[in-house]
Amino acid sequence: MQNRPDLGAPASFTFPKPQRITVGGGTVVALDVPGQQLASLRLVHPFGGAVEPLDAMGVSALTSEALEDGPGGNSSLAPALERHGAEWIARVNWDGFITGLDAPTNRLGDAVNLFADAVRRPALNPDDVVRRREQLLERFWLDASSASTLAMRSLGGQLFTGRYATPLAGGPVKLADISPETVARFHADSIASVAGTLVVVGDLANVDLEELGRIVFGDAAPAPERKATEPEPPPGDLPRVLIVDRPGSVQSALVIAHRAPSRSQVDLPRAEGVGEILGGMFTSRLNMELRERLGYTYGAGSRFDLRRDSGVFFMSTQVEAGTTAHSVTSSLEQVNKLRDQGVTEDELSTVRESNTVGLPVTYSTARAMAGALVDMVVHDLPDDNVDRIRAGYEKLTAEDLNSAAVEYLRPEEAVVVVVGDADSLREPLTNTGVGPVEVRSPESLWS
Repeated sequence: MQNRPDLGAPASFTFPKPQRITVGGGTVVALDVPGQQLASLRLVHPFGGAVEPLDAMGVSALTSEALEDGPGGNSSLAPALERHGAEWIARVNWDGFITGLDAPTNRLGDAVNLFADAVRRPALNPDDVVRRREQLLERFWLDASSASTLAMRSLGGQLFTGRYATPLAGGPVKLADISPETVARFHADSIASVAGTLVVVGDLANVDLEELGRIVFGDAAPAPERKATEPEPPPGDLPRVLIVDRPGSVQSALVIAHRAPSRSQVDLPRAEGVGEILGGMFTSRLNMELRERLGYTYGAGSRFDLRRDSGVFFMSTQVEAGTTAHSVTSSLEQVNKLRDQGVTEDELSTVRESNTVGLPVTYSTARAMAGALVDMVVHDLPDDNVDRIRAGYEKLTAEDLNSAAVEYLRPEEAVVVVVGDADSLREPLTNTGVGPVEVRSPESLWS
């Protein structure tokens, strides 16, 4: 029998410094990774869901879907890219409209020509757009059949007025009103005519970055500067409880959440560090209480969702219906205990190690490094952002996390969203004394 070898010292990690090149109206942000023969390319436009007009909510998500029909229409893009060994990438979040591809570096030129046509000159056939819209609507309700998804989608209207009160995909009512003409107008004004920022990561020894920029940007104009304005909260007392009624449900999905500062206002290692201690790891306090001690759930967690103009902190789990009220009060007790008593040395050590030791693996692929660069572009972060965050975790102290718990965890401002059987939940949730209880049907949430 051999003894297990001793662990060596963790490898140090420094995120590579990207190269920035201005090409026409856009900027190329590139990382040369020798030997990385699968390149990741991402084009970032600053037109996510947050800046959509209220009469066209969901237009960015629908446009993103419609681009996959390609310059030829009728879902032609994916098979065309496959001939070059490339995979189409598209996603929309609150702060960005992101398209891209992953492709072998020796086929990048051909793939990028097709990519540029797909982004700048898509067919956007009305029949294709309507088909995509119907698919999104069907997917919305299919996803909402999951109680946990429905709980998360119900959260926006409890924390914000304006655009954030409706889910990113627009909600079933608003999305249904978006016409092919609205999609074409959004694409022309926000995507086709705006250069954006092109992120390229891979072995770039034989890649002409300026030529890539010229192909992708064409004669498009520079992206306009976006001003971040903090959205208003809805009226009503805090804390409060919303029950989204699912008659007869034997389980409840619950989310406890409150507003948080924007990405630029948050000291990320302190905030996310205390969030991990509360609910971001298997050994977190929520998981140890609700899963291990009480046996109410298979898992409980928490995290921050930080945007350019605001943020959300939430805790979430699914439990048996009869344990719902106690799960809510137990979760809030864990928050208050963390705020009042602070973190342990073991928790501090775990947070430090989990956010530093694994970085060489975390950023071992072109796709992961491209994701980090996209985050920097979307949130106007410095090129050494990853290193700054790593250094922040390395120097974390218990006092840093204790003060973060008081600063960033605000149970007195929380809303509790529970998806479950209202008839059986209303009385026990009222008896918790958390706050006034309202009952809504899923169909009424976004009408």
